[in-house]
Amino acid sequence: MKRLISPLSAMLLSGMVCAHAYAQTSEHALEFKKDHTELITVFGEDWVINNSAMVDALETCKLNRISYLQEPIAENSKYPLLSSIPLMNKNNPGVVAIDFAAFDPQTFNPFTYNLEFLSGQLQVIRVDGTPWIIVIQPIER
Repeated sequence: MKRLISPLSAMLLSGMVCAHAYAQTSEHALEFKKDHTELITVFGEDWVINNSAMVDALETCKLNRISYLQEPIAENSKYPLLSSIPLMNKNNPGVVAIDFAAFDPQTFNPFTYNLEFLSGQLQVIRVDGTPWIIVIQPIER
């Protein structure tokens, strides 16, 4: 009786299937890292992988509830300064404060600061020495 697939052919086919599966997994991992770069920088990849509900809540906050506005600096400003907010560097000691004078809303990672992202209160924070304010809308419960 003839064999339909030789052992060598079976090994090659198996290798091709494994390589394809690995490539898909690698693509998914790269996409995941790209989508959550800011959170991974602050909390680490393991935390992001193991806390999907919190990751979703934080990403939703960033996309829908955080805005950056310019408002003239006033004497006796009622807004807390960003420098008064603790850094989130417990998981990554490499997380450092931004250069406030060079603040750019396009590159700012709000997760580097211990802001109350899940608060029911409106928050407004002044970026030190700049006209920029960070506004975090309250979470709807």
